[in-house]
Amino acid sequence: MAKKKTNKKQAADLPKWLASALAVVLVIGGIGVTGAKSMGKDTAWAEQFLAGLDQFLYGETAVVPAGPVEGTLQVDIIDVGQGESILITTADTAVLIDAGENNKGNVVLDHLAARGVERLDIAIGTHPHSDHIGGLDTVLESIPADVVLMGYVPEKRLPTTKTYLDLLDVMNRKNIPLEIPEPGQQYQVGDGVLTILGPVGEYDDLNNCSLICRLDFGEVSFLFSGDAEEISEQAVLKSGANVDVDVMTMGHHGSSTSSSKAYFQAASPEYAAISCGKDNDYGHPHRETITKLKNADVTYYRTDLSGTITYITDGTEIIKVETER
Repeated sequence: MAKKKTNKKQAADLPKWLASALAVVLVIGGIGVTGAKSMGKDTAWAEQFLAGLDQFLYGETAVVPAGPVEGTLQVDIIDVGQGESILITTADTAVLIDAGENNKGNVVLDHLAARGVERLDIAIGTHPHSDHIGGLDTVLESIPADVVLMGYVPEKRLPTTKTYLDLLDVMNRKNIPLEIPEPGQQYQVGDGVLTILGPVGEYDDLNNCSLICRLDFGEVSFLFSGDAEEISEQAVLKSGANVDVDVMTMGHHGSSTSSSKAYFQAASPEYAAISCGKDNDYGHPHRETITKLKNADVTYYRTDLSGTITYITDGTEIIKVETER
């Protein structure tokens, strides 16, 4: 068991942070916020919330040992237009990262049904922007989940948007625990390992609060960075985290503000995926990102052109890449 490191700054700021969290609770009638380990009601909820803070600051992290793998692992970059949603499945495990905009929850549910997913071991809301967590409340209304993971958001940036509160509401009603993992924390995904790499530190911009994850299945690895931008990427690199992978989802829908030169070179992917909407208002993916991919001879796919993108690995190599169109 690897001991979690205490974040002294967060510990020192805890009373303010807790006060802000409880203020949001009052707004939404007893629903937990960032840092809650479990979401119940009334005094039971308060006890669970404080227990979650204790786990977040001082708890232990179970390190999943690497080993041989059986079967295959599949990663679907679901076409949700200008947003992002990623499904990871093995024979007996399912992990969902984000669920697109508010009107894309049923699109994600349809995809889960087509893949035979009836429950989620882990649901991840990388950061509280609607194009990432908007459809997650719809998904969790219909599909049970063991836990929801979110990136750490500082006190002054705790959202009060309807999108965020709707998600917390369904988690409260369904008694789905919320965890705010630290960098280095790991979760087992079948025979694979999901490692949290970031965010490292605190950020005012919610994009940089994105949960950054590395997935290893045998000798094959994936990198998921949400909307993290260069400042967050640099912090991950400075932390010494290994971002060298086979498949990389380009940050922030292919924006030039993400997948910075150093981060991209450290990842050195063979494949890349860009989740973006056709003719979107942001010009994603940006020309600089496409140039970067072409110059590095990376095989890349875009959901706006190819629809849902699927990578299948046997733990030795990527054995199949499929696109919807």
